[in-house]
Amino acid sequence: MVIERDGRVAVRPPAHFSPEQVDAVVHSKRMWIYRSLAEWRDLNASAIAREWVSGETFLYLGRSHKLELVKDQHADLLLSNGRFCLRRDVIDQSGSATAKAAFERFYTAKGEQRFQDRVRAFAPKVGVEPGPIRVKEMGFRWASASKSGALNFHWKCMMAPANVIDYIVVHELCHLHA
Repeated sequence: MVIERDGRVAVRPPAHFSPEQVDAVVHSKRMWIYRSLAEWRDLNASAIAREWVSGETFLYLGRSHKLELVKDQHADLLLSNGRFCLRRDVIDQSGSATAKAAFERFYTAKGEQRFQDRVRAFAPKVGVEPGPIRVKEMGFRWASASKSGALNFHWKCMMAPANVIDYIVVHELCHLHA
């Protein structure tokens, strides 16, 4: 029994269970279901609504960095002196979707380098030779490893602390063991 990402309760009983047995298990787990649904509602109620104003904070490698809207800058977004500097016209001309895209590009570019480095550091220790490494949008997944050895990492991993990123890398490398 699991609470799906959309808040539905999914019951996946063993094939040999009768409908009556399934009902009995669900009934016996009803308090867990109520608690889990309440936790799910609490977690999903706290989604961050971005306003794209100076002083708003964004995570990078587990640390909060304040946003500063700037006029003159060659790149849409830079991390400089502990602040995210976003060119003001990115928001003024195109709105929040373009600002979000600038952050996604930033995290993806930084992630490509970090994941390459961390995979290179840990693969010999795990005893595997991974294939290509990609950083991309992965919905609700942190990362994945394919049978061919390809490793995919969600760009949002770059918001996590470095030790969490290392854990994710090692976890995915372990999937490559035959």
